Amino acid sequence: MIELYSLMWVIAAFTAILGFQRGWNREVIVTTGCVLGMFLLFQLDALLRGTLLASTSREQTFFIQAGIFLLIVYAAYQNPLGESGNSERGGANTSNILGGIMGFVNGYLIGGTLWYFLDINEYPLDPLIIAPSLNSPSAISLQTMPMVVLSGGVGGNGDFLIIAVIGLLLLVILSIGS
Repeated sequence: MIELYSLMWVIAAFTAILGFQRGWNREVIVTTGCVLGMFLLFQLDALLRGTLLASTSREQTFFIQAGIFLLIVYAAYQNPLGESGNSERGGANTSNILGGIMGFVNGYLIGGTLWYFLDINEYPLDPLIIAPSLNSPSAISLQTMPMVVLSGGVGGNGDFLIIAVIGLLLLVILSIGS
């Protein structure tokens, strides 16, 4: 059995390798897509889970939330805007190293957000994925999930998430322009 926090960091390590291969320009677009998806689902959580999906099971609600988020992430990975950023082939250049760092961040955002959806839906895939037991490393790490960190805590209002979205959009504009 693997702890959920370990799985989140394994996903981050794999996406760091992808980010290293893809380069900085492409990965910053994915980061922006991830944060935009998180922002959208955080802001619409009451409408989505409280109204539209109130009559569905927790398992279906989880799959719908995860599906929306993964669809946004997929679209961000398929975006051709950063194509020109990785023209040099050969050794590791700055774009590749920064791409690896951003890829690691993307994996943290993706894995942590999926874990957050499991958590707020009370771990609906119970025989396969169970809630962390008290004082386990995963239970202690619940506060490190990106949605919790960026929204300002469990009862946060998402102000930092808004700032992150604006900052990343500016970074994408600067990244594409260069």
